[in-house]
Amino acid sequence: MGYALSWLAVRGKLPEQVLADLNATPTGAEIDFAERRLGGRKLRSGWYAVFAKQTDHPWMDPDTLSVLSASAELLTCTVDEHKLFTSAESWRAGEQVWQVLHDGQQGHDHLRIVGEPPAPFASIAVDHRRLQAAAGGAKAVIDHMFQVPPKLAQRVTGFKHDEGDAGAEALWTELHDGPVLPKPAEVAKPWWKRW
Repeated sequence: MGYALSWLAVRGKLPEQVLADLNATPTGAEIDFAERRLGGRKLRSGWYAVFAKQTDHPWMDPDTLSVLSASAELLTCTVDEHKLFTSAESWRAGEQVWQVLHDGQQGHDHLRIVGEPPAPFASIAVDHRRLQAAAGGAKAVIDHMFQVPPKLAQRVTGFKHDEGDAGAEALWTELHDGPVLPKPAEVAKPWWKRW
């Protein structure tokens, strides 16, 4: 098995505001990263991150990202190890600023760049192109370019899905996408029912 997930990190909003914008509610349970379907926590870098164990969660919809980034800085990362697909993108003032996307099904050297990624992108891309060439280029078994978007997201936020962040031993809070409904009250059985 491999990862198929998405995560986003927000800077410039309180965690409560982020959760309200996402219509997410903490369940109160503490979990490890990707142990459950949804989770969130403040990263040591100051960003507040949430993850979903699916690549197409509604939180990753451009309309949602636009609203969430209207008054904050936002970075998203999607990783699908089954399809050799990764992407990282930044949003600010309700608009996408840049995106770096790798689709291994289009070739090991595939990278689509929209906008102007931050400065660390250039060195990350060069390093991974060298690794890809050393491994045999397009004929290599390993797809090194797969790591470019997640590594870029890590350089920006301090977090990478398979490495955590500095102090990664911290637990995540399980989230529910939507309000948590109260548990129904236990209905007392009529006196005449034995079962």
